[in-house]
Amino acid sequence: MQSTWSRIVWIVPVLRVAAAMALTTVVMGCGVGYTIIKSEAKLDRLAVPMTKAQVIDQIGHPDRVVRDDGRMLIWEYSLTARNQWLYELGFCPFSVWIGGCLLYPFTNLWSDQREYPHHVVLIDNELCAWGQPSAIMQRRRVCATAGGAGGRPEPVVSGKGPIDSGTIGQYRTMAVMVFEDAAGAPGTGSRVAGIVTTLMLDLDMNMVERAQLDDVLQEQIIQLTHADDTNALEVGKLVGAEAIVVGEVQQWERRQQERTNSVSLSLRMIDVETGRLLFSGQGHLTDPTNDNPESSARLITHRILTLFAAQAGLLGSGHIGVNWVLQEERGAKFYLVRELRSGLPAEKAGLKVGDHVLACNGAPLSGVKTDRDAKRLCRVDVGQTLQLDVMRADRSLEMRMTAEKRPGL
Repeated sequence: MQSTWSRIVWIVPVLRVAAAMALTTVVMGCGVGYTIIKSEAKLDRLAVPMTKAQVIDQIGHPDRVVRDDGRMLIWEYSLTARNQWLYELGFCPFSVWIGGCLLYPFTNLWSDQREYPHHVVLIDNELCAWGQPSAIMQRRRVCATAGGAGGRPEPVVSGKGPIDSGTIGQYRTMAVMVFEDAAGAPGTGSRVAGIVTTLMLDLDMNMVERAQLDDVLQEQIIQLTHADDTNALEVGKLVGAEAIVVGEVQQWERRQQERTNSVSLSLRMIDVETGRLLFSGQGHLTDPTNDNPESSARLITHRILTLFAAQAGLLGSGHIGVNWVLQEERGAKFYLVRELRSGLPAEKAGLKVGDHVLACNGAPLSGVKTDRDAKRLCRVDVGQTLQLDVMRADRSLEMRMTAEKRPGL
């Protein structure tokens, strides 16, 4: 009996040590596992040729859409360095007491490793280039000119309505309803509605999430019909939108043998309270350069919403060929230049990726409250000169550039 008790007394501490070691291993695995999943090594799975769906299949959905102009799509992934898991593992014994192994990135308090942006560039939903933004800039330019100048036709679009810069402020939140499908092409209305929502978000509009709309539809047992917008307006009120977007996909044809597609669609923005039509747009495109109708639908939608944004004062009629993002440091806001279009005014004037734009035409960005306010300060019409106050490292620069006509206007 005493011998059995002695064995138990001896085994208990051993089990405790084993349990502690197992727990430590699990805890370590959380931080280490995260950095393995988020490692830039995942980009090694990419190869040309590869479709958009295949890219998502291999490396997952992006953290952010940097650009989507209907043809070029740039996705951003925040990834860790390849050897980050070694840092996580090595520092774990010292940082475990503050959750360093469990809650990434506490270990980085002792490490210079961080998550860095990596871009994946697709042209017409086909993979073209990938890597850190500065490292693939030249390859992006090659992607942008792929297929030759004028290789893809412009869609025929039109759009008009009473909404303008004075009234756009009344419509802080919009909801995009599922569009009516094209005949013989089920699901096309949902795909176009998703494209509209993404592009409206790029214009800094507050959009109702699709899941919230679906919940309301299920709760109210409402069947939306596009012949009558009454039900759609009711849903818009229920989700707190000031305006709704409804529309139809009239044509969605793909001819594999000729490698062409034909797409046409229309959309309407309607005031939820009054039922007043705010903007109506339509467009069509027969594209002989590829067999992807969704790419054509994105281009048509982009051009229609460009007309809307220019009319509503969200965009100027001119552009300088820069992609920038509003950031804040020490309480002051500025535009960080992320990308430059080759051969356009910003690049010609000497603007560089990584520059901080502090002011547009003498108006400082430091005090703006929203991205929309910043865009209004830097808005420019075709033929007008835009002056930028730029900080590059420790140097202050002043640049002037004349805006070119924005595509689609």
